[in-house]
Amino acid sequence: WAVFIDEDLPDLQPFEGQAEIELTEAAGLELLAIDPGDPGQSDYAGVLVSDLDFAGFSHSAMVRLADEVVLQMHLLNLGFRRAARLRAAGDETVFDRVTRKQVIGHAGVAAERLYRALSLPATPEGAARLLELHPVFNPAGYVQLRRDGTTVTVEPSLAHRDGAWVGDCSPDRPEVLQAVVRAMDPHFDVEISGTGTRWTARVIRTEQAAEPAPEVQVTKFSKGASFAFEPRRSLPLTVL
Repeated sequence: WAVFIDEDLPDLQPFEGQAEIELTEAAGLELLAIDPGDPGQSDYAGVLVSDLDFAGFSHSAMVRLADEVVLQMHLLNLGFRRAARLRAAGDETVFDRVTRKQVIGHAGVAAERLYRALSLPATPEGAARLLELHPVFNPAGYVQLRRDGTTVTVEPSLAHRDGAWVGDCSPDRPEVLQAVVRAMDPHFDVEISGTGTRWTARVIRTEQAAEPAPEVQVTKFSKGASFAFEPRRSLPLTVL
């Protein structure tokens, strides 16, 4: 591997809609600081390598890394929603249908990855924990969610102000939560009560297995959907 830095190339120009995204709560969110006293690496300092050896980072650095990745997901989603709204040309029905399908598909596939990587128990408590860890409901400073056993409770948050993924979860819109818990077991379902921005969902087990959500099945056609977490080994890179 080699990295070439050409100082003569022009600077990147702002993309269309960048100013609008910069005004979102997500763009201005301040994540938890890394504790430099934690055992392990606390930053990216060192030689340039081909990949990140996550096992070398401290606990607080790993939390920060995870939050950064999830926050990037939210920013990409907000950009997607902006583009979808422009393409819908004022038709909110079309916009709502497209964006809901996107989050349901994402929710199911991401939940499967987390379930495989974390080896969570296939129980209602484990499914509630899966909801708690899911990118739709993170990072903690952006989405207000707390878990108690088999239930999760969501409160109004910065993510609601942005119109982020959590806004597609409510008592009359259980599909996102169902996609998450059924990634663990198709017999799982959720009982939700509350309002559009303040609700509680309890994971239950049903006698009959649910059919896979069409949105999740379509998302799995992507080659990226088969991604699996695995140990990583980094190699030094030469900068020319």
